[in-house]
Amino acid sequence: MRIAVDIDGVLADQIGSALQRIEKEYGQRYHRSEVTRAHWTFDGRDIWTEISRLLKDPEYVMAIPVIEGSQAAVQKLAGRDVHVATARRPETEKSTKQWLSRHFPDLKEYHHARTGAKHAVLSDLLIDDFDLNIVGFVESSPHRRGVLFQQPWSINDTGIENYSDQVYFCKDWPSVLKVIDEIEAI
Repeated sequence: MRIAVDIDGVLADQIGSALQRIEKEYGQRYHRSEVTRAHWTFDGRDIWTEISRLLKDPEYVMAIPVIEGSQAAVQKLAGRDVHVATARRPETEKSTKQWLSRHFPDLKEYHHARTGAKHAVLSDLLIDDFDLNIVGFVESSPHRRGVLFQQPWSINDTGIENYSDQVYFCKDWPSVLKVIDEIEAI
């Protein structure tokens, strides 16, 4: 089974890092639990616009912390066909690959996909925190499976619940590993 893993919200705590920078730059403090939509806004600003701006800074990228349990989980997946599939902008690729090399040295293959275009990723399973990506992926083939790595912003009215036979909802990496084992046993 070929497994694609998203970076932000799955391997990297992009939102936590961005919220820290927002507090530093704008003096406004927010918590991850408040970011309940993909295009969440604060004081008239869109979080994803801010993240796109921040990702242009290689120092910012290199300082993004990993999601709890992600490194151990990726190590447990060693030997399986696992690669990265991200919608980060192409201009961030160099620093993103450096970040991956530092934190996830076993993830060598890198696929760039636009948001909502992860259906083009050549995989059997997609692990992502954004429902639009999961829905597009599983819609493209009845044999594909998706793991929605649940975050407060994961559900955005895409009708993901209509794909219950193809989509698994996981709140942490141990549950993702369990789902992968279950899928492989089928």
